[in-house]
Amino acid sequence: MDKIRLKNFRDAMKTAAASLVDSPFREITLVHHNDTDGITSGAILRQSLMRAGFATENIPIERVHPAFLPAIHTPERRLILYADLGGQAADVISRHIPDGSRVMILDHHLPAEGSFPRLLQVNPEQFGIDGDRECAAAAVACCFALALSGEYEDLAALAVLGAVGDHQMAEGRCDGLNGFLLKMAVRNGDLIPGCADAANPYLFPRFQNRNLQEADQFLSALAVNGYYRRGADLALDACLKGPDDRALAFSVELAGIQRERFGRELTRIHRTGLGRDGEIVWTDVEDRFYPLGLKAIGLFCEEIIRDGAADGDHYVVGFQRFPGENPYLGRFSGRETKVSFRVTPGLKCSIERGERPDLMRLVPQAVHQVGGFAEACHRFAAGCTIPEERKTDLIRLLSDIATECSSAGLTAS
Repeated sequence: MDKIRLKNFRDAMKTAAASLVDSPFREITLVHHNDTDGITSGAILRQSLMRAGFATENIPIERVHPAFLPAIHTPERRLILYADLGGQAADVISRHIPDGSRVMILDHHLPAEGSFPRLLQVNPEQFGIDGDRECAAAAVACCFALALSGEYEDLAALAVLGAVGDHQMAEGRCDGLNGFLLKMAVRNGDLIPGCADAANPYLFPRFQNRNLQEADQFLSALAVNGYYRRGADLALDACLKGPDDRALAFSVELAGIQRERFGRELTRIHRTGLGRDGEIVWTDVEDRFYPLGLKAIGLFCEEIIRDGAADGDHYVVGFQRFPGENPYLGRFSGRETKVSFRVTPGLKCSIERGERPDLMRLVPQAVHQVGGFAEACHRFAAGCTIPEERKTDLIRLLSDIATECSSAGLTAS
């Protein structure tokens, strides 16, 4: 990794940490994603800030949405830190910050363009560090923890687990900041090499010597599948203390529900097929995945690809109905749908060659036109929410934009 870029990133993180320590507030709200990368980010921040003398409150959410922000930015919350989300919604967040409050965003998704003076952002993408491959959100959180105190190296193992959850470990290796923290965790004995699986060679003693992939699956069962039953709380505790009997039983129950729901939907797809429009294939599970959290539809899109149901070079789109309430923030009005996007392996190769538009180019444009809200988009995976009645419109727009971009050669680099 370029030493100048790394130094600039670390310097910015030290400035952010100092601004937090120097604030007059000692109660902080941590708003973070509920997938493995977000949960490990939230756990790292909670542990490091508690050690630094802060009282912490965790609010795991499935994504930033304008309807959630008034419930988050209440007058009594004077210090709020977003992790693994928020960068692409900085303009919306900034409009909800009460006077006298401080807000910080530690994200690794490509941030929104513009200046937002009411909040402080530190993002590896701002320093030429690839947030999709070199620096998971948990790595950002761990760098913040190390900026608070160099004694917090014991949190590096959680950062590596976050990278695994975000598919940033390949063949047992991590790049960039992820790789730096992997070496730190192994050196300190918090991760142990030697697992027989060459693609996943590290054991995590805190997770009862599970390998990193198994630990990721365990956290996903709790925090993603069990989100609407507050399983994210159990996942946070497991990151810091190890799994207890309640968490183990809950993870087994929710993993079973996921297998049953996914199996039933795959059977339906084998019978009726996927919807298709040009390069777009899609499925709509409506509310059939409940009580699984909304991340389930993204995981199911990946399952569709592994199963071979989405043959050829396609953008894979999945719809899952948005529940009317959030277990941490209360009830909300309106009928919306979560939309997840993935790409098949063949299409990914075409995108990397510059022959097709990636999801960063495709999704926000189409979602905006149907009155939806896109946040946390990557090149090969993305998510958004849209009004439920605009699903057909979104598919048509995605197909049209993909065709236009490919024909005109206007693909993302």
